[in-house]
Amino acid sequence: MRKNGKVPLQINDGETAPCCENASMFTTRVSWIIKQYCDMSYARWSAVPQAKKEELIARVKSDFVFDWERENHRLTVTKQLRKRFNSFHHDLHKIYLKYGSHEEVLANGTSLVDPLVWVKLCGRWGSDEFKKMSAQNRENRKKLTINHTSGRKSFVWILELKCAGNNSTNMIDFYKVTRWLKKKNAFVTADTEETYKKMQGRMDGLELEQRTDEAAATVFREVLGHRPGYAWGLGEMVIPESSRQRDQLKMQQYMSEIERQKQDAEQHRRDAEQYKSQLEEMRAEGGFLIFEKPFEQGVQLNHRYLKSEGTRMAFVMR
Repeated sequence: MRKNGKVPLQINDGETAPCCENASMFTTRVSWIIKQYCDMSYARWSAVPQAKKEELIARVKSDFVFDWERENHRLTVTKQLRKRFNSFHHDLHKIYLKYGSHEEVLANGTSLVDPLVWVKLCGRWGSDEFKKMSAQNRENRKKLTINHTSGRKSFVWILELKCAGNNSTNMIDFYKVTRWLKKKNAFVTADTEETYKKMQGRMDGLELEQRTDEAAATVFREVLGHRPGYAWGLGEMVIPESSRQRDQLKMQQYMSEIERQKQDAEQHRRDAEQYKSQLEEMRAEGGFLIFEKPFEQGVQLNHRYLKSEGTRMAFVMR
């Protein structure tokens, strides 16, 4: 890869995954780096020493172009390393499960990792503690009712492709695209379909001019709900807008509205002063007679008569 220079990546603000034609190359390369240089004897990514992580990060940075001053670029690398580490762990565990016994596993081994690493992994997978945890995780996965059909392709890349194709895709359309089975021509689960109908129903309840992409994004968030630090329906590769940011935005909008109201009130005051001044000037000229008629809420100027060289003009006040 390096003989042609570093590979450029497009990483949008608020996202932690590439959304360009080099996205799959990035994933493949990070997977290769994990398999070649990472010690897989660690039970989880968080257990890998920071020094080892820095070495892996440096290898990724040497192959791709990043703006390392930007947090979402740094998160793009660290999140992908963690995901590929977990994925490789999962692949190794599936090899372990293919054998009939623990002894058979140790006897055959695998060429994907060092023999000593394999022995250590098998020891962990064969423990009662791990088997209990694994069984619980399987039960938890069975409870998932809203799955997606995008495979290994990230949501941000799918959304970018839709936008690049000049398709009118809002967040509700995106929800359907990533959860629709083309072969069955149906949603992946009944609960997924019900959620989509709920979103569509809220949009249908809006006036036609209100059915904007922003409104669809709001409905998308409201129906799926919120969780701090995670964007429901978009995966972990999207940095969610924090509640503090939403509150700040609402406060800015509120203060802007107050300022606008103040400016309108000031303009009305200046207009009133101007009309009052003009009225006083006309009174001072002596040719302006006023007839007043009282009403329930004060005195309303009803008619004005202007006398000018025998000509009388009548003006009806508001």
